[in-house]
Formats: sequence, C-alpha cells, structure tokens
Amino acid sequence: MAEQVGTCATCGAATATSRRRHARYCSNACRQRAYRQRVNEPVTELDSFIGRAAELDRLEGFSDARVLTLVGPAGVGKTRLAKEFTRGLAERVELSSVSGQVARACATALGIGEVTREPVLSTLVHALASRTMVLVLDNCEHVAAECAALLEPLLLGCPGIRVIATSREPLRVPGEVLFPVQPLPLACAVELFTDRAQANQLDLRFDDLEALHALCARLDRLPLAIELAARLVTVLPVPELLARLPDRLELLNRGNRTAAERHQSLRAAIEWSYDHLSLDEQHAFRCLSLFPGGFGLDVAVAACDLPADRVLALLSSLVAKSLLTSGGAGRFEQLESVRLYGREKLAEQSEVVLGAVARRFAEEWTRFTATVFTTPEVVDPLITECGNLRCAVDWAARVSDPSYLKLATMLSAAWRDQGQVSQGRALLEAAVRSAVDEPAVRCLALCHLAYLAGTESNEGMSWAEQAVALGRELGEPVLLAQALNALAGEHVRADRNGEARKYYEEAIALLAPTADPLDLAIIEHNLAWAALRAGDVEFADGLIADVLPVHRRLASPRRLSVFLHTVGVRALQRDELAVAAELFLESLRSWHTGFWVADVLEGLALIAYRRGDPRRALRLVGAASCLREGAFAVDLVWHADVIEVVRASRAALRGADTCLAEGREMTREQAVAYALADEPPELSDRERQVAALVGAGRTNVGIGEELRISQRMVETHLQRVRRKLDLTTRSEVARWAASQSTR
Repeated sequence: MAEQVGTCATCGAATATSRRRHARYCSNACRQRAYRQRVNEPVTELDSFIGRAAELDRLEGFSDARVLTLVGPAGVGKTRLAKEFTRGLAERVELSSVSGQVARACATALGIGEVTREPVLSTLVHALASRTMVLVLDNCEHVAAECAALLEPLLLGCPGIRVIATSREPLRVPGEVLFPVQPLPLACAVELFTDRAQANQLDLRFDDLEALHALCARLDRLPLAIELAARLVTVLPVPELLARLPDRLELLNRGNRTAAERHQSLRAAIEWSYDHLSLDEQHAFRCLSLFPGGFGLDVAVAACDLPADRVLALLSSLVAKSLLTSGGAGRFEQLESVRLYGREKLAEQSEVVLGAVARRFAEEWTRFTATVFTTPEVVDPLITECGNLRCAVDWAARVSDPSYLKLATMLSAAWRDQGQVSQGRALLEAAVRSAVDEPAVRCLALCHLAYLAGTESNEGMSWAEQAVALGRELGEPVLLAQALNALAGEHVRADRNGEARKYYEEAIALLAPTADPLDLAIIEHNLAWAALRAGDVEFADGLIADVLPVHRRLASPRRLSVFLHTVGVRALQRDELAVAAELFLESLRSWHTGFWVADVLEGLALIAYRRGDPRRALRLVGAASCLREGAFAVDLVWHADVIEVVRASRAALRGADTCLAEGREMTREQAVAYALADEPPELSDRERQVAALVGAGRTNVGIGEELRISQRMVETHLQRVRRKLDLTTRSEVARWAASQSTR
C-alpha cells in the first residue's frame, strides 16, 4: 500500500485526485501489476480458491472506493473473496459475534486502547487520522446500522482509510459502492465440488457428469452448500446425494470444526439471516417460499395477505438482505436452499397461503371469459405465473375447492399457448372428470379440452359434443358459439369438412350481431381452413381475402402466426414458392412457440425440396416430427407430399437419414433459427443443365461439347451445384437430378 495519500500504490508516482477520493493507481498498467503481484503472493488459506478470477479482476476497478461492500446471500463466499482480494494487505475485524459496540470491536482488533472520558469512536478516529490502510469489516449484516454510524465519521476524519465490508445487505452510507457476489458459474461450482470431494477421497472419480452438474445447480452453485455436500461423497455417491437434496437442511451439516457456527451447516447459515429479520419480514419470507418458479407482486400480495405497498416494502427489504433476488420485470425468486428453509418454517400455514393464492387466480376467470377467444392480455400473465398457478391447481384438487375446474382450464390454456399440449390435456381431463362446477364453467372447460384432445384422443369429439349440448341448454350465444367452434374443429381433424363447415357457419351466425370483429374473423379463418381441406378453394380464397386485413389490424402475433400459416398453405398449393416461403417465415417471426410451428416447418420443407435442396427439406421434416411429440398429430393437407419428400430424398441422397436425425436433434429454438436463416441460392439455368446431364450419365467432356463450354467451366458449374445443394459426390448430383426429372 502507498505510504502517502495521492501516490500510486505500485510505482509511487502522483495520482489524480478529486473532491471525493484519491486514485490508488496512476494507470491501468500499474493496477494490473498490483493484481499480478497480489496473485503471486504466498497463500494464507489452507485450501484452494476456485472460480472467482473474474470477480477479483473486476474488484480492481473499485479499489479506490472509500467503502466497498461485498453483498450476497448466505454461503456465497463473500468473506473468502474479501480475503483473496486484500491478500494480507488489510486489517480485518470479524463482527459475526458482535452484538453492538462496533467501534470498540474495531479498536480492539487494531490494538487501539480506550482513553478515559473519551468516546471510543473519537479515540479510533484520532488514532487512525494519519494512517493509510484498508480495513475489512466482515459479516456486518446484523450490525449494519452500527457500522453506518461508525463509518461516516471515520472516513471523514481519516482520509487514508478505505473500508471493505462483507454483508448480506448494504450498509447505506455515503460513498458506498456495492459489489454483488453471485453464486459460482456452473463449471466453477463443479470444479469446486470435485476439488473438495477428492480432498476427502484421493482416488475419487466421477462417472455420472450429468448428475454432478445437476447436483451443483440444485445447490444453487453456493460454495458453502457445495463444500458441505462434497464432504459426504465418501458415504453417498453423487446420484444418491442428488436424490436426497429435498432433505438438504438435515443432510448438509458437516462443516469445518474451526469454522464459525453459522458455517457449520447449511441450515445454520440460512437461519442466521432469518433470525435477524423483523416479524413482518419473517412472515413474508415464509409465505413466499411456496413458489419455486418465482413470483410477481400480485401473487406476493395474495400470499402475504398484506396491503400492496407494505408487501412491496418487504420485498425490497428481503432483496436488500439477499434472501430474495430480483429477476427483472417485477419478478422475484428465492434460491432453492433458502426456499426449502422457508417452507419448513411455514409448515401447516402453507394451506392457508395456497388458498389465498388460488382465490387470487380464480378472480381472473371473469377476464378469461370476457371474449370468445382468450387474448394475450389475459393469457400472458397466466403464462408468466404458470408455476404458481400449478401450485394453486394442485391445492384446489387436493381440497376439492370449487375453483378447481376454473383454475385447471386457465392453466391448460396457458400451457397450450406454450406448446405443452399433452400436459394441458392430462391436467384438464382429470379436472373435468372429477370436478363439479356450474354448467357454464364446465361447458367452457369442455371446449378447451376438445381443443387440446386433437387426433391423439378419440374422446375429443365426445368432449366437443358435450360442450355443444350444454351450450344449447344454457341458451348463451357466445358460449354456444365457442362449443360449435370446438366441435367443428374436431370434424376437421376427422376429415369431415362438410360437417365442420355447418357448425362453423352456425357459430358465425350466432356471433355476427354482437361479436368482436377479431373473434368473428378467427372463426371465419377456421371455416376457410375447412374449405381448403374440402377442396373448395374459391370459397376459401374469398374468406381469406376478407379476414386477412382484420387479422393484420387486430390479431396478436400468435393469432396472426396461425392465420399466416393458412395463407402460406394456399400459396404453396398455387406453387407460388416465394410468396409461400415469405408467409411461413413471417408466421415464425410473429410467434414461434405455438403447436402449429411443426406445420410451418413442414411447409418450408416442401418449398426447400421444390427448390432443389433435399438436405434442408429433410432437416426441417425431422425437426417438425420432434415438435409434434406431445402436441397435436395434425393430418395436414400436404401429409402425403411430406412422405414423398422423405422417400424421394432417401433415394437421391446417400446421407438422407443423417439429415433427418440432425433435424430431430434440434431444439425448438434451433429449428426456428435454422428455418429463419437465409436459404441457399437457387441453381442457375446453366447449373441445372449441367446437373441434368450428369444425371443422364454424361462425362464432363460430353457435357462441355453439348453445351459448347470448356471442360474447366463444366467443373466450375459442378462445384457450385455441389456447394449449393450440400452434395459431396458426382453420384449424389446424378441422383438429385433424377429425382427432379420425375417430379
């Protein structure tokens, strides 16, 4: 450290100063030299330091701060990071056992004796006024107010003093710079676990790397939890540890004997934070532990049963104390270990909290049923809260609450919009079979169940027919129109398009006098699709032309995406490949998480094949087949064409099955990105001529003579053909050309 304020700590040159602080280094080069010097200094810890190189590097940028507070949750490694950063160049004051009198604790640690009739703080300031040093205040959270009262006069009276604090919450003093200490990156967490585990068993090897990664992730990547778990590998293999993580608070209790008591077990580390909360904070902490997927303010208000402004203040306080994390967009989360502790504390009160949350979601039913077709404004919040809505559904099913069927219907609709069709179908079917509710609720639930049933279930038609029967009994036009739309959809899937058209037209007649224009346009679009399936293209074209402007003006991206798919199908039927491709791509750009994405990918596959790119076509078909698993098994108008593409490509390409497998291995996101990527350029007329002659068995010399071009030019064209079509051999080009001549 520099002996005089205003000089570089590395080279001694003068440093820039400002009204608030003196720079510690004269340049970035000196800062880096200091960092390397510190890293190479003798290690004072007894075990290795893993996974914080990036944080140490970033901390160098804040080394001039008068107060630098490392904040983070229990067990994240704040103390160890502070030790590694200062590397013996600081005076450390341990405050975990201090209940007050922070100034006296500092004086004792620094060897400063008390002066008769002088406050300890004054004595401390006078003793340190001319000194230059870094003071580390470790574990400040329970005495944050006392630390703040100490630091302001200390820093004002001692310009050479800099403070590094570790705390689970900010100290909130002037000039404080907060440095959040995050859990380890997963790779570093795995490295730490491996290092500590092998210290307990030198010849230990890990065969199940997937389980090891899952274990470290489930331990929230917290160094304390990882080190405690690593001590158990001599008696429990990693898969067994992973299976026992729900009991981690009892399991992870073998810390270092010399460690502070609150670091002896995971429970003690979290309990230390919990015990220093106010009663209201403890109440909120317990209530919010029920939600594994995070939560928003509305759910928090329902769970805590307190006014919104009070809950917001409590959320802010728990975030500050590192017991909640803010996920942005008004979302909050708890680390899994912290949440398990909270659930344990909540105990039998959990049923009361879940009941309150269920009632909060049930209030959404009025908005959910306000339009014929649910809007994104209604469904998107349900999608965001899917995890918590699932908790409410499970509670309602368990206690046979009257809201069970409503909640299950809303959750299944949210899942359907995310492509989780089979999951929503199973949930709603169980609710319909067991719940007793008013006829209007049951009618709408049956409509949604029919939408979800698809062709994978023979009961879809039955659900829709029951919904229509209830709708006719109730005499409510909107509800009956929804049921008729569902029944018509089942007839379309059964390829009874004439019957479907009859029900669609009845639904349109019911809604025409009062319906929202978009609701009416959606059913008219469905009618157009049925007409396309029946071959009545002229009628379908007229409907599409009528409702396209309405969809473009009023429809949400996901609704527009479905409609654009239909328009793309019609363009493909007319062999307008460029128009169809743009419509399918616009459909994907509008919304790519719906169950119809597989249909769009298959449409693009047909286009790719017709453009002479069978490899791309097969990859898209493979990706589409994977997306259909667990979703609707839709009988497309081009189903036979897709089968023919696969057959012809297998005959033409040596690696056809490999291409299909590559498509099946794609995630939804990868498949969409692949589809949206620029398609390879089409072959020129000359390239097609060369490929056709190769298919006819001509040599390069013969091709050159027939086309009156040089042999070198023939080779150039062939090279371009192979590159564009992703082909590798002359025989593959010949097979491709043969497949084109038979179309």
